[in-house]
Amino acid sequence: MNLLTKFETVEIKADTRISETDRNFCAAHQAAYESARTSLAELGFIWNDMLNQQSELLTPTGASSETYLVTYDALKLSDYAIQQQIHSLHPQFISQIVSYFSKTYHFSINTNEITYNLIPQKPADRWKDNYKELIEKYMKDMDELSLSYTDVLEQIFLQTGGRAFFEQALHELKEKCHQAAWITSNGKPRFEQKKSTIQFTGYACSFRDWYGGGVWELSSGTKDILRGIAHFETGMFGTVPCSLSRILGRYDSSDSQHEFPDCEKLQSLRMFKNGRVDIKFTSEAHAAQFIEDYLKTIC
Repeated sequence: MNLLTKFETVEIKADTRISETDRNFCAAHQAAYESARTSLAELGFIWNDMLNQQSELLTPTGASSETYLVTYDALKLSDYAIQQQIHSLHPQFISQIVSYFSKTYHFSINTNEITYNLIPQKPADRWKDNYKELIEKYMKDMDELSLSYTDVLEQIFLQTGGRAFFEQALHELKEKCHQAAWITSNGKPRFEQKKSTIQFTGYACSFRDWYGGGVWELSSGTKDILRGIAHFETGMFGTVPCSLSRILGRYDSSDSQHEFPDCEKLQSLRMFKNGRVDIKFTSEAHAAQFIEDYLKTIC
């Protein structure tokens, strides 16, 4: 199999691993990206023609060819500005594709890594003897660069280790729950099940005196566990029961106890001044299942 055939096979594989809705989104941005590249290049030709005409007309007077084309507080155009706009299309295209999949499937993607892998890097050392040649080559490469959304997809799949996007989202969620529930240095758990309640220790929350009252705050790790519980409750990403969403959206609270009446598996949460948090499920079986699926294993 030659290199071209192999690349085409990879493209087909990436494109078939996404939904029709995803493909429509990508195709729309692909078309807009390519149209913008073409239109801006045409604008460059038009702009140069305008400059040439103005130069011919104004040469006898010694005035600049931009005298009537560019003003301080209105239109500002130049070859350089048009070229820079063309070059900016490449990272913008990558960003749009990455942002869509990250938000739609709720997992993190390293945009900088993808940009680095797909876009030529501008020479950094200005003191190299061949810097001028290098920068000319870089500008030419950027002018000619044409990305495909399948290029971006392949980079995303490389970051997920080949996992489907829903699998990657669940993997990251469980990994965060596991990190919050275990002590990395000694491998000991920060939690203990007592019937239908899971007790979390090790600064799972904090308490501050505030004008004679008190303010409670859940740790970021405990909130990660609650996000895991939200998925355990609904089986979906981005869908969180209202009572659970309220506590996740708060920075702090004046109440140490919270009930979750719109949940079927989760019943209540209670915070203690020693940093312990008790999360009670509606049954002992639900508590054990959450531990098994979200705290003990990483898919």
